[in-house]
Amino acid sequence: MIENLLKNFKEKITETNFKTNDVYFYFTDLNETYSLTETKKIKEIRNNDRYLIFKISSLDLLEIVNGKIHPEDLLFNKKIKISGDISLLL
Repeated sequence: MIENLLKNFKEKITETNFKTNDVYFYFTDLNETYSLTETKKIKEIRNNDRYLIFKISSLDLLEIVNGKIHPEDLLFNKKIKISGDISLLL
């Protein structure tokens, strides 16, 4: 399920020319990390100085992908935490 959710999310953001390299999701409810590029579970983040991690629950990401909530709503409620090199978003 998570892989399909990430593939769907990746398709939607790829249309905006957002680069998915070195972007990861840590799902707080599953205690698992997934690579957005590969849309697969990983054991650890590659030894790289530039990465971006979104810490979020899988249910919250599902609601974002389905358009039920806006990501900013979760940021203000502190349900999403972002760490790493924010310049990867540019």
